[in-house]
Amino acid sequence: MTDAVFQPRGLNPTAEQRAIQLERHRHVVVEANAGAAKTTTLALRLAQALERGAQLEHIVALTYTQAAVTSLRLALDRIGIPAQVRNRLRIQTFDQFCADRLASIEGPGVTRYTAPEQLKPHVLQAIDHVLSNQDERHRDEFTLEGSGEGSIEGLLASFARLKGTLQLTFEAADRTLTPALASDLGHDYLTLRVFYAYEHLRRGGHPDRPAFRAPDDATYDLARLLLSEDALLEGEHPVALGLHLVLLDEMHDTNRAMFTVLQQVLRQNPAAFIGFGDRDQVIHATAGADASFMGETFDREIAPAQRLPLSSSYRFGLGLAQHVGRLASKRYQSQSAHDTAVNVLRCDLAKEAHWHIAQSIRNRDGLAATSPASETAILLRQPHQSVELENHLLDQGLDYRTAGFDPYLMRPEVLFVRGLMAHARGEFAAIEDIDTRVRILKSLLLFCGSFVEVDTTDHEKQQQAELLAIKEVANQPGLATPFIDNQVLRNAPSHIQNLVEAALDVISANATDLLMERFTRVLSPQRLAARVMVRADDIEQVGANIRGLIQSASTFDNVESFFRAMNARELRHKAMRSKQCVLLSSIEAAKGLEFDHVILPGLNKGEFAVGGNTTDNRNLLYVGMTRARNRLTILYDGARPSKYLLDAGLI
Repeated sequence: MTDAVFQPRGLNPTAEQRAIQLERHRHVVVEANAGAAKTTTLALRLAQALERGAQLEHIVALTYTQAAVTSLRLALDRIGIPAQVRNRLRIQTFDQFCADRLASIEGPGVTRYTAPEQLKPHVLQAIDHVLSNQDERHRDEFTLEGSGEGSIEGLLASFARLKGTLQLTFEAADRTLTPALASDLGHDYLTLRVFYAYEHLRRGGHPDRPAFRAPDDATYDLARLLLSEDALLEGEHPVALGLHLVLLDEMHDTNRAMFTVLQQVLRQNPAAFIGFGDRDQVIHATAGADASFMGETFDREIAPAQRLPLSSSYRFGLGLAQHVGRLASKRYQSQSAHDTAVNVLRCDLAKEAHWHIAQSIRNRDGLAATSPASETAILLRQPHQSVELENHLLDQGLDYRTAGFDPYLMRPEVLFVRGLMAHARGEFAAIEDIDTRVRILKSLLLFCGSFVEVDTTDHEKQQQAELLAIKEVANQPGLATPFIDNQVLRNAPSHIQNLVEAALDVISANATDLLMERFTRVLSPQRLAARVMVRADDIEQVGANIRGLIQSASTFDNVESFFRAMNARELRHKAMRSKQCVLLSSIEAAKGLEFDHVILPGLNKGEFAVGGNTTDNRNLLYVGMTRARNRLTILYDGARPSKYLLDAGLI
């Protein structure tokens, strides 16, 4: 080892960056603010280790996302690390590192799934196994009806939390699952039953190797292995790799499963550790992410860490830095050469806010002269907030794409209502896109809890026959009326028939005032959703999306014109092909990204802070605000401003 100091190419490190680069304490945690050149500083620390003589094979750099892997490699290139060195460095996502360690034990043969669609059949099979189990002692706890297809997304989110927290491993390993235990653990009894059935399928009955893994399953599987006696069997310990330096980016996303692996890596290797994170960016708490793994839990369960700050933002100017510093109650400086305009607009009506957003897009507010429209991002707290905004953008001829949620016209519950309108008006053919017709028919079957009569009892063949029938009707819309009458409605449970027929009567009256007054009351959308979904949040979103949709009918003379407008808007949106259009996104999906102009609408009490003024909600606002480079626009209702606007000194 030498005392040589690595000199980066094209960069004059700040005092904070140089201190991090040269720190020799065995355990270091860097508390990095958003936009503070965290990845560049991590690259400096890695380069310094190489300068001191560290061997490439004794270093591993881990991140939470693949995008962060790419960013670190680019940062190493920028500061002057040669390609032949960069290419030999082990830089991986945490989950890929765990997958490699498991592969060294299990050998090849584990199928890797990357998309929820690939997991769908396995979740449905697990649901079917649970619901058809004749030995189940608590069947009265199951409110789910039908195949459970509408609950898949929510169940997978619950599974992610169970795996990330290792909750069942630590709190229920030797306990019989009952509704009372499920309640104690904070989960629905059916969710836990399906989780156990799904995991049994995933394990495939193989003692040494699972049938398949999805994202983050490798971390979960390795953590459980390391907590068991199997990790202590003869041979090399699974994570004993002779490492001398472990670097961890995005440390704020660490959950209990990841921390368990990290703990063992540092225990089994003579390695120094340095982790980079921003505890105010913890927005994956639903998957078990916890800032304590950067703080007191690290000190207690691994070793007391030296903590160093990285406080100066390069992304945005001092004005915005001061506001986010007040919001997060921490020191925040700026090294940016440009200022960032912060505009807080009072808009007491939603349509006023939408008008301002459209004007800002047309005027290219905050965009550099060469920047495309995609450098404008509108970040929303909840998907249902997009309904009226999307309509306004569509009607104004402003192109957009969505991230983190589907365009509202393609959400299952909205497709369901569009299908009811098409049926009541006898205008299924007015929906021009055949794929949309398929999705509408599937949504009708889903929310009605219905099925297509076929001449087979084989479950897989039933699904295939149903899909063929749906596609036939979609291609011949004249068949839609008898199909919906004789298959969807006739085969639905009687109480659902009553709700749907009452909703059809309201639509048939062709009066938008009656539609707005009575439709959601007679349909009871959340009651329908509760039959096909498990998580309370998903059920609430169904109701909110349908309420938002019906409210958007207020500017139309009758239901017929509203129905036709939705179809026209869909075609207009499908015609938007450019990826360089405005981004309409959830805040979660924008994490890790930055834009010239960020627009945050709906900063209102009871609208932004879902579930109250929690740390998660504050962190979401922090993440949203810190995505902006040149301009940040916040819109709020003056009668009910969010508390966070006051906390940040914005009003």
